[in-house]
Amino acid sequence: MEKNKTSFLLIPYYTGLDSLEDVLREPRARGLLWLEILFNDQVPWEDYLDKPEIQSAYQKACIWYSHFKTMVLYSTRRKPLKTKTGPIDEKDYRKFLEALNFVSD
Repeated sequence: MEKNKTSFLLIPYYTGLDSLEDVLREPRARGLLWLEILFNDQVPWEDYLDKPEIQSAYQKACIWYSHFKTMVLYSTRRKPLKTKTGPIDEKDYRKFLEALNFVSD
């Protein structure tokens, strides 16, 4: 994976990181990756699903998307993610709302 800038929406504001390589090395940034995937369709995330960290974050983003599809689509106009069932961790709800507010049109 090249160390080049990615079109991130959230992660640079929370961590100062702007390359996927750096994000995957930094635990705090990896913890935000699911939100970046959930709200940012400008990165071809499917191209990186061979990386376990991205695959895990992608699955989590799909679950959250499935639970809050209308809110995400209405607020961000992102391309749809895959629908995936599963539980969400209520502890992440505040992060979700803060990120949603940040990226909303």
